[in-house]
Amino acid sequence: MTTTLKNEFGNYASEIVEFFLKQGIAVGDFLVVETKNAIVKGHLLPQTEMGNPNAIVLKQKNGYNVGITYSTDIKITKTGESFQLEKFPAAKLDQQKNLPNISLLATGGTIASRIDYFTGGVYMASKPEEVFASLPELFDEVEFKTITPLFQMASEDIGYKQWQHIAEEVAKEFEEGTQGIVIMHGTDMMGYTSAALSFMVQNLPAPVAMTGGQRSSDRGSFDGALNLISAARVAANANFSHIAVVMHESTHDNNCLISPGTRVRKMHTSRRDAFKTIGDIPYGRISELGEITLLRDDLRPRQPKAEPVLNTKYDPKVALIKIYPGSDPDILQWYIDKGTKGIIIEGTGLGHTPTFPPEDEQNRSWLEPIKRAIEQEVFIGMTSQCIYGRTHPFVYRALRANYRAGVTYLEDMLAETALVKLGWVLGNTQNMNEIKEKMTRNLVGEITTRTNYGGYM
Repeated sequence: MTTTLKNEFGNYASEIVEFFLKQGIAVGDFLVVETKNAIVKGHLLPQTEMGNPNAIVLKQKNGYNVGITYSTDIKITKTGESFQLEKFPAAKLDQQKNLPNISLLATGGTIASRIDYFTGGVYMASKPEEVFASLPELFDEVEFKTITPLFQMASEDIGYKQWQHIAEEVAKEFEEGTQGIVIMHGTDMMGYTSAALSFMVQNLPAPVAMTGGQRSSDRGSFDGALNLISAARVAANANFSHIAVVMHESTHDNNCLISPGTRVRKMHTSRRDAFKTIGDIPYGRISELGEITLLRDDLRPRQPKAEPVLNTKYDPKVALIKIYPGSDPDILQWYIDKGTKGIIIEGTGLGHTPTFPPEDEQNRSWLEPIKRAIEQEVFIGMTSQCIYGRTHPFVYRALRANYRAGVTYLEDMLAETALVKLGWVLGNTQNMNEIKEKMTRNLVGEITTRTNYGGYM
């Protein structure tokens, strides 16, 4: 059985080792461990969740760590030497005055993680300031009005309640006079959060630049430094007032792209240039030296006197379904029975679902279950799993059948954005006509009025 040792480092050890540690020995104490074959000396290190729970890990004076499996026949002596483990060096926030003042909101993620070279582990920073320990150049260009750790969460654990909290903090910071906002966020779900904020807080006076890191800070290819510096420069200096995602443009440390919050997607698990603007042109580009080049002429400029419009209403009873060969249409009824009020289908091509299978396989057709869902006042919206391009209800027979059944085709909206928008729309109205009208109308750049062929890869 494995138990968690109750200290700030989140150690993991077996019950026998935990019992041993409670006998007056603590992490950081210098120990002499005598086994049948050797004598090992070193400072006791915290156990990690991936380590052997029955091991005692010591940091030797030569810098190497060594693990010794605990048993009752080893002899352990505690000396008077000990130290207080610190995860990170303290960051000195020596800020200059008379610089653009911006706010930082931290939510966690890889960008907020740092290597502890003493233990060899990677930990999430407990304070945003810790991220700045290796980025002193930031303080030559901007003054941080506030640095707020909202929560320490991996992005896959962030949900609509966290979106609401972030949106409220964004509105609050602008109301208190900040000139721009940076949000540090895990990359996996950053596109969902950027979309949610785009709907929840509108009429911004200045940019909100979301950023993260694909690589942790213990790696030479760490991308978080350039991403964070670039995001701070965008928040402080870029002449637009939208939610944006600022991440590496290429695998080199030369430029970052500024992508629209409702049209950005993580396209690779680990590459530094994973984030792409989908089906549209990025807002702009920022060089490693801080030069900002806006790539569009339809951007809303900074509006220093604008008052943010905060609307965080959200109905979480929404779902996203991906069509695949053999997908069971009964899943629609399962969602209906669970009280789901709106479903986004990620169809194939122009927005297909299995519709006209062979006569002896009619149970594979999605047409009748879709009709039942719509009859029960469940909104069904169609996007495409092609990522790029538009859905279209009139090209093929199956598309027309779904359209006549009541499916709403959502142009070129990204499936993730459509899901978030649907939850937000349902939070504001339950009238089906209003839901359809809002879902098919471009509100914050989530739908393009015409396909931009320059917005492909």
